[in-house]
Amino acid sequence: MNPSRIEQAIDEIYNYVEECKPSKLYPSKVVVDREQLYDLLDELRLCAPEEIKRYQKIITNRDGILNEAQQRAEDMLSQAQQQTAQILDQNEIVQTAYQRAEDVMRQATEEAERLVNAAQDESDQMRKAALLYTNDLLSEAQGHVEESLKEIDNKSRMLTSALKNSIQLMRSNKEELMMQLEPTKAAAASEPQMPEEPEQLEPQPQGQESFEVPEDAFLKNAEE
Repeated sequence: MNPSRIEQAIDEIYNYVEECKPSKLYPSKVVVDREQLYDLLDELRLCAPEEIKRYQKIITNRDGILNEAQQRAEDMLSQAQQQTAQILDQNEIVQTAYQRAEDVMRQATEEAERLVNAAQDESDQMRKAALLYTNDLLSEAQGHVEESLKEIDNKSRMLTSALKNSIQLMRSNKEELMMQLEPTKAAAASEPQMPEEPEQLEPQPQGQESFEVPEDAFLKNAEE
């Protein structure tokens, strides 16, 4: 059995993914050409209606089988009616002809019903098989398309994350470079500040008979 166009389109998608180059950042991943992959997916989408038409043609053949069976039944009934008319025209065997006519009509009706039922069963089986096969093809194609889109989305997210990391690294390098280009500002910012000179206290005037010593200073000198 020759592969359908849907199967061929799916094989082309598989072959394309196998031939894609691995990603430099993630060796287990591959880099895909978005437009080329979309072209393959569009081709797969276009194949589906053609496959459906193909199986619709099979279903249409069912109507042909039913029409043929119906035509054969009508021919048999017509022949039975003609035979009945011929028999009834014979006056001498009217009763026998009548009975034979009923038998012929009954047999013709039973045979016609049998043919129609058989054709109906066969057409129903063909239609069911065609619908099941078409549903399987569409389910398989849908699964492959969803898997491909999921893989594309994951790769896009990883690429976005890698680009953000690259931008952050470039910003850090740029800031470091700017610090090197302005060493004077950097040195001025790093020079230690000179401590402020302590405030000089003015000497207290001393009297001739007595002088006052602060209590804290006295205690400090005593401890030393």
